[in-house]
Amino acid sequence: MEDATQRKITLLREIEYSNDFDLVSTILLEWSKQKQTKTIDKVIAAHNRMYFFTFDMQEQVRLMKQMVSEYRSDKNRAIERARKSDKENEKLLSKLKKFNYDKI
Repeated sequence: MEDATQRKITLLREIEYSNDFDLVSTILLEWSKQKQTKTIDKVIAAHNRMYFFTFDMQEQVRLMKQMVSEYRSDKNRAIERARKSDKENEKLLSKLKKFNYDKI
């Protein structure tokens, strides 16, 4: 499970990445307005693909962490239900033994 410190570090890194990406995007846009060339167009297209790729990776990590958290919660609920069932079984067995039920 990710702790608060790690979440803050991740958030700061994502903000830094976003700011850097914005800086490069702004410069590329300025260059494109000054003199549009095939090279600049190719760099802009590659830059956009890099953005979508990294965004997709970040989203996959977020969804994976969410799924792991949900699976962990489901597992813990199942364990708790099993413990309650075991306790209830013990209570019922002790009641049956009080009535001298020999087949247990």
